[in-house]
Amino acid sequence: MEIPSIGFIGGGRVTRLFLYALKQKNALPGKVLVSDPDETMRQKIQTLDADVIECFNRNLEVLDVDVLFLAVHPPVAKEIAAEVKGKIGAKTVVVSLIPVITTQKLITLLGGVTKLVRILPNAPSIIHQGYNPAFYSKAIGTEEKQQLQQIFQYWGEAPEVNEASLEAYAIVTAMGPTYFWFQWLKMLELGSQLGLSHAELKKAVPAMIHGATETLFDSDLSPEEVMDLIPVCPLKEDEPEIKAIFEKRLHGLYAKLTQNDDYRDRVWTDRTIVP
Repeated sequence: MEIPSIGFIGGGRVTRLFLYALKQKNALPGKVLVSDPDETMRQKIQTLDADVIECFNRNLEVLDVDVLFLAVHPPVAKEIAAEVKGKIGAKTVVVSLIPVITTQKLITLLGGVTKLVRILPNAPSIIHQGYNPAFYSKAIGTEEKQQLQQIFQYWGEAPEVNEASLEAYAIVTAMGPTYFWFQWLKMLELGSQLGLSHAELKKAVPAMIHGATETLFDSDLSPEEVMDLIPVCPLKEDEPEIKAIFEKRLHGLYAKLTQNDDYRDRVWTDRTIVP
């Protein structure tokens, strides 16, 4: 059974990519409501499908839906929660796309709403290839979970995970593309400088990336054997420094995300996986 209606509080990048993906699969529910105080944001959302998507500048206008997505930054989450507290229907499932704010904290902020899901959005969801780990509260029934999973599938994989692991997934999968995209773009730039055409590079680089990942994860070779397949490694001398950057930045970020609420609020207003 498909979900008849969905709403989004927040019309930022994650809302747009999720709705875009649904639109591409002709999977938009019959009723889609989005609220955002920024008129420019509302206009961008509206262009996705003006016949189905309704946009508002007031959050209270989007609460009468079967599934309500909270797609706002952590620093404004308390303000939003105070506004909608006590006004969300008992049958509405709330799906939080807000990083670092736990289910228990959301229950408190929303005044006892217990039908909660937390999902960490992954940018490749825009082409239905995302990896979006999800945690379901105990109040989510079997049928409701199946309905949610039916819509989540349009965004890629959405494995059910323990809530305690979500911050780790935030580091590894949600922000993961940002560690590599700029490097792949540099490969395109370098290839162009070396005389390869855009058409040639558009075919060669994705094929190389796809083959490399499958070799590492799907072959019978050990990581050491995989790394030994190519005799010439131009960046070999730089590997220790690159690995050290990963260790320092990502372990440090994870520690701060899981230990300090004020710091977490500041981090997630930057360009990571914020809505």
